Amino acid sequence: MTSREPNTKCTDDIFRLCVYEAGHTITAYLLNQKIVSVRMLPRPPMTISEKKFVSNNWNSFMDILEHRVLELFGGHIAEEVVCDSTACCSGDISRIDELSKILAGLSVEEEIDSEEILFELEDRAIEMFAPDHVRDAILPVAEYLFEQDQLDHMEVSGKEVTKIIERYIPRPPVEKGGFLKLLKLA
Repeated sequence: MTSREPNTKCTDDIFRLCVYEAGHTITAYLLNQKIVSVRMLPRPPMTISEKKFVSNNWNSFMDILEHRVLELFGGHIAEEVVCDSTACCSGDISRIDELSKILAGLSVEEEIDSEEILFELEDRAIEMFAPDHVRDAILPVAEYLFEQDQLDHMEVSGKEVTKIIERYIPRPPVEKGGFLKLLKLA
């Protein structure tokens, strides 16, 4: 997946978590979510992004689930890009699987199963990280999060992280119903 050499800092578990969290955060940014904060907890750090029902309906709920799956994949992709392997936060795979099953259960299409949904969303997440400018943002975000962790800052400002991301990635246009189109609900 990567043409770069793994970063030597990846032997540090905290740095590896910061890379993983950078992937979550960049994914949320690419999905036009407002990054409120990044909480640097022992395992795993957690992005707090603005997730709310746009309108009290199933489409909004399914968008939230879809975005969560993409964010979880984003951590794995970032770790693969920077560290050339995925050893951190393996529990996220079971979370992705569970969310895919929920999305399949909510689908009105009987032909769509959870594995189809999982692989469709994984492909979409990989596409999100394909451009070089997106990959180039991972390390600066991870290094900033690592610096903040070393200063014992348990919660990092979403504004500051967003500023770093914006140096590399322009704000994407608003896109609605990506996954809902697949399920023929949009």
